[in-house]
Amino acid sequence: MQHLPTALTFRVRRRADRCRLSVAAVILGLSAVAAAAEPDGFWKGPVNDPVPNTIRGGKVIHAKALAALLKDKGVVVVDVSNAPRRPENLPASTTWLPLPHRAIPGAIWIPGAGLGEPPPPLDQYFRERLAKATANDMAKPLVLYCHERCWLSWNGAKRAIQYGYRNVYWFPDGIEGWRKAKLPTAVIEPEATP
Repeated sequence: MQHLPTALTFRVRRRADRCRLSVAAVILGLSAVAAAAEPDGFWKGPVNDPVPNTIRGGKVIHAKALAALLKDKGVVVVDVSNAPRRPENLPASTTWLPLPHRAIPGAIWIPGAGLGEPPPPLDQYFRERLAKATANDMAKPLVLYCHERCWLSWNGAKRAIQYGYRNVYWFPDGIEGWRKAKLPTAVIEPEATP
């Protein structure tokens, strides 16, 4: 009987060690999401998938550097996140009030501009709106963002680069990264896109 507690203790410890290793593997697996490879064209897969660490023809920027860049009042900031939609199953008699859209102060919100294949009228609107916001200055700094781990901002930045803008910044941390850095936000409304 003296060996039973020792054998039982060994099995319990071994099982506890396996559980700790399993939990550690899960935690590491969730926190170390691999970056996606940068596609040649626009991303047309799920929008909330791992994104690349780079954007050809543009620059990746993070919260502190973006806050410093925004001290220059000539920077154009564009939010390309989707606009909320009234739930289809909500009765017509029910009032629907979407949550206020928190954004980087001074940003313009152009929903749909980050789609992999926006409809031609929306693509034209995005091109014209960027031209207006930059006063047709292709060297004017442009910052595009939406949410963290979201392809919409990558596509929007890629599209601006394709239009010929030479100073495009992609902010992959999104509004979540901005807020996590304890930077100010403002409530904005979406532009009426075609």
